Amino acid sequence: RACYPESKRLSEALCYSYMSERNVDVKIARLSRVFGPTMLESDTKASSQFILKALSGENIVLKSKGEQFFSYTYVADVVKAMLHILLHGESGKAYNVSNKESNVKLKDFAEACAHWAGKSVVFDLPSEVEQKGYSIAMHAILDNSKLMSIGFTPIYPFDNAILRTLEILK
Repeated sequence: RACYPESKRLSEALCYSYMSERNVDVKIARLSRVFGPTMLESDTKASSQFILKALSGENIVLKSKGEQFFSYTYVADVVKAMLHILLHGESGKAYNVSNKESNVKLKDFAEACAHWAGKSVVFDLPSEVEQKGYSIAMHAILDNSKLMSIGFTPIYPFDNAILRTLEILK
């Protein structure tokens, strides 16, 4: 599972190398976990599955205690941030795109979706053997202070973003 963050580091290194070699502007947006109505139905990310379960009127089953604490950002805020970085960011800098109001535990994301659907979150904790196939990431919070320092302000707080996503997709 480490190939994903490693590929992101490689991409940044290539951008910085290209910037040095070609003397061009490079501004990097490091995205948190993005959610919203633009997701694909085939998306297997937990957040997307919670949204799909809520839309289909099903209980949401968590295969963990849901204590994983992550930064999520609504897709419209991500687009706004990327444009803001493009227009106001400093060349050669990387900016974490997140919304501190959307730093939530996995179980809270699931609860918000289940609440909208009038359903429940069901905990089906895996066996020790089954756990070995799951991600061990428990904490991935992005500090967006550098992005905020160039005047960016997210629009959608977490609960509104969940509600908006579900209403649009409904």
